[in-house]
Amino acid sequence: MRTVVLDTNVLLRLVHAGAPDHRICRSAVQRLARSGSTLAVPIQVAVEFWVVATRPADVNGLGWSASVARAKLDQILSRLVVLPEPPAALEDWLEVVTTTPVVGKRAHDARIASAMRVNGVSHLLTLNTSDFAGIPGIVPVHPSALE
Repeated sequence: MRTVVLDTNVLLRLVHAGAPDHRICRSAVQRLARSGSTLAVPIQVAVEFWVVATRPADVNGLGWSASVARAKLDQILSRLVVLPEPPAALEDWLEVVTTTPVVGKRAHDARIASAMRVNGVSHLLTLNTSDFAGIPGIVPVHPSALE
C-alpha cells in the first residue's frame, strides 16, 4: 500500500462539480482509494484550500463563507490522513528552496514537498506537475495518468 498526497488543486476540483477537471480528479481519487492507497494531505494543502474557498469568486475563488468552507474541509479531512509537520520539515523546506532553487509563490509548493519528504511520501496527485519538477524525492502524478 502506498500513500499519495492530494494537491490543493485536486481537492478543489473534488468539491466543485462545475470545475474543469472535476471528473478526472474524482475518477483518479476513486481509483487510488480502490487500489488501497492511503490518501493524505499536509497542513499546507488545507490552508491553501481555505484561501481559495473563502476568496471572492471575482478574484478566482469560490466565495464561500467561513462556515461553508469549514464544513467542506471537515468533510474532506475526515476521509484523508493529515501528514504531521515535525520541526524537521522547516529544515527540509530550507534545503529545498535553496538547492532547487525555489523563489516566490513556488515556496508554498516546496512546503508541501517538504512535508511529504519528512513523512516518507513520494507521490503527489496534482494538476500542476511542473510545479514539483526537480524537487528530489517527489513524484508528481497528473490525474489523467490514472485513467
